[in-house]
Amino acid sequence: MGLCSLALAAPFHWILALVGAWDRLIIIFGLVGLGAFWLGKWRVMTVLQGVAVLALLFLNVRVPTDYAPLFPKKSDPSREFVLAWANIHDNRFALRSLALLPEVKKAKAIGLGEVPEFSNLQELFPAVDQPESAIPSKETWGVETLGCRVEKPNGDLSVWQGRNFGLKARCDGFTLFGLHLQNPTRGRGGGLRVRNLELAVLAETVAKEPGPVLVMGDFNTTPSALPFFKLLQTANLKRVSCGGLVAGTWRPIDWSGTTIDQLPGFKVTIDHILVRDLEVQACHVGPDIGSDHFPLIVTITQPN
Repeated sequence: MGLCSLALAAPFHWILALVGAWDRLIIIFGLVGLGAFWLGKWRVMTVLQGVAVLALLFLNVRVPTDYAPLFPKKSDPSREFVLAWANIHDNRFALRSLALLPEVKKAKAIGLGEVPEFSNLQELFPAVDQPESAIPSKETWGVETLGCRVEKPNGDLSVWQGRNFGLKARCDGFTLFGLHLQNPTRGRGGGLRVRNLELAVLAETVAKEPGPVLVMGDFNTTPSALPFFKLLQTANLKRVSCGGLVAGTWRPIDWSGTTIDQLPGFKVTIDHILVRDLEVQACHVGPDIGSDHFPLIVTITQPN
């Protein structure tokens, strides 16, 4: 009866999945509730809970996804382009740990979120071409993009003047967007409204961009969110599956080193790599670098 009472709260949490919060944990909670209703012989609630779980699974399955091949074909090494993304969360130790990863050392382009002020990126990432940054980090929520030519922001990636949620850069053969969207938990619904508005602005901007595109960053939204799905549809993008179904990119920092942190499926996927007209060779979630976010490393075939 205790589990059944706890599970009664589950239907209220399905609303969170639609706005892009905690969908992975909601699935786990929903399955626990499903078992509790079944054991408690609450047949009607068992059916309703089962429908809710299936509905959330459908929301995730319907997302246009590009699955990296398990056995990628050998291609011309000169056309392999490795990119890395990580939200550092103002953690200098995490920034240094990221720079030491072997796959990051091979990256030709690196996207960073919440970079600590006065960080020496040239010293940390000497192998990456680093054109002079177009604007100070404070105007982009600490977003930095290394390895491609950053364009001076013209307000395309902004919902209010003087504050950009991302950067656009020109790489050889494709356009790169690096971004960090608003945390939807900030304020009394204000953060959610801003994040959804940023997703809409991003969709419009990417849709107008010709040719191959790669978008990477901290979207602060899970794949099941309706605004995220609209972004993929509007801009003709596909989400790259990095690490399989149980791999997530964010967890509370307090979980680091605990048993919970080792359980599959408890991390939440809010960092994404999206592509259009690009061939993906591989993508995976990197190791714990000391931030609450885990890095993403993707290998694409560079367009001719």
